Amino acid sequence: MIWSAVLLREAETLLGQRDLQAALAQFQSAEGQGANARYCLYGKWMTHMLGGNFEAAWRESDRARAWGLDNGAAFWRGEDIAGKHIIVRCLHGFGDAVQFMRFAPRLQMRAKNVIWEVPPELVELAPCFDGVEHVVSWGGDRISPLWEVQTEVTELAFLFRTQLDDLPIATRYLHLPYGLVRKVSAAMGRPQLPRVGLAWAAGDWNTSRSIPIALFVDLLRSRDCEFWNLQGGPERKQWDYLPKEISGRSTEGCRDGILGLAAVISQLDLVITVDTLATHLAGALEVPAWVMLQYSADWRWMVDRDDSPWYPSLRLFRQRSSGDWQGVVDRIGAELTEWVRAPYRRLAA
Repeated sequence: MIWSAVLLREAETLLGQRDLQAALAQFQSAEGQGANARYCLYGKWMTHMLGGNFEAAWRESDRARAWGLDNGAAFWRGEDIAGKHIIVRCLHGFGDAVQFMRFAPRLQMRAKNVIWEVPPELVELAPCFDGVEHVVSWGGDRISPLWEVQTEVTELAFLFRTQLDDLPIATRYLHLPYGLVRKVSAAMGRPQLPRVGLAWAAGDWNTSRSIPIALFVDLLRSRDCEFWNLQGGPERKQWDYLPKEISGRSTEGCRDGILGLAAVISQLDLVITVDTLATHLAGALEVPAWVMLQYSADWRWMVDRDDSPWYPSLRLFRQRSSGDWQGVVDRIGAELTEWVRAPYRRLAA
């Protein structure tokens, strides 16, 4: 058992280093030697997803389901949902909900009725996705809707056994109310320069995705762009303490909640962001976005690629070594210089 634990730790180290082939072999060896089967299964699942081998990952998910190793939210048990009343619960991050709501039209075609249960912060945004019609939330004295099958939104890719070349509705599956967009556009004013939005901090649950705002000071001194603060949470106020010569723009008064943030993003020419909600909103709206990723980035960004099949408008900038955010910001700065020199595509309407 001691030896199996050593093998498992080595496999996890290799996975963190993104040596996928070696990590997979080590997880298999560890399991063969009696290591915790649940940890090995999860490690293999993660390795397959990072490598874009979704079907192999779904086979691991099948094993987990057979063992009863649910994650606490995946209530669907593999049954056919045709003709069923289904409720989709959005219990993870806001960005997860945005990413996986792309499955709504496919789900709508198969099930008899689909209810989307979302956090209160997403109630206004959710009906803007293709195929999302019946939206509920929690809290208060609401009456629970009737349903036969429930699942979590991030399980939809597994439910449909999605393959890498079969990702549904990868572009513009989020459609904002015209009146809101025009209102936000008027509040932002007429653009004189390319508009670039910046979000530098992710949620508290994974601060390793966040970048100190101080690293962006030189980039924000550029007079060739109009920079807008997209940051949420308490970090948002850091914008107010930037050097006085930086004339960044605040979205205060232009946005209200996540729907308002989406409307602001729709009026930008480029979004520069860490792995957070702004990434998914830009992708769903097909707004160009440069995403700054830590070395051991989340499985959805896979490895060794600077694009994303989930969102064609995204470009990925990865740490070349663990913790090296300065290198990422330097590359962003160099690319931004070239971007503003290129023939300009549009000024936001």
